[in-house]
Amino acid sequence: MQGDEFVSLLVCLSLLTGVVAGLRFNVRLLVWLCLAAMVIGTGLGVGGVVSVGRCVLMTTVGVVALQVGYFVALVIGAMRLAEAPVVVPDDGVARGARAEGSRPTRA
Repeated sequence: MQGDEFVSLLVCLSLLTGVVAGLRFNVRLLVWLCLAAMVIGTGLGVGGVVSVGRCVLMTTVGVVALQVGYFVALVIGAMRLAEAPVVVPDDGVARGARAEGSRPTRA
């Protein structure tokens, strides 16, 4: 694999990981995922797989892709909540009952 293929693979995997994390986990996980992307990018640069300039580019693009994926997942989740209103069935039992401690009404 060449450097360009690593960048493309990192962006795709980061975007998908961000979407999955956004649909399932809290935002605190995003911090750890961004830290992991920085460690992986630094490891590729230190290991000599890619040059230092490309390492910085890969790490930056990977972290941004994670955050964009997370944001897209939040928007998808918000749209899913907005489209499906909750319907509460009205069985008529609660109409005649009054809460404890309330005064009876005079008719």
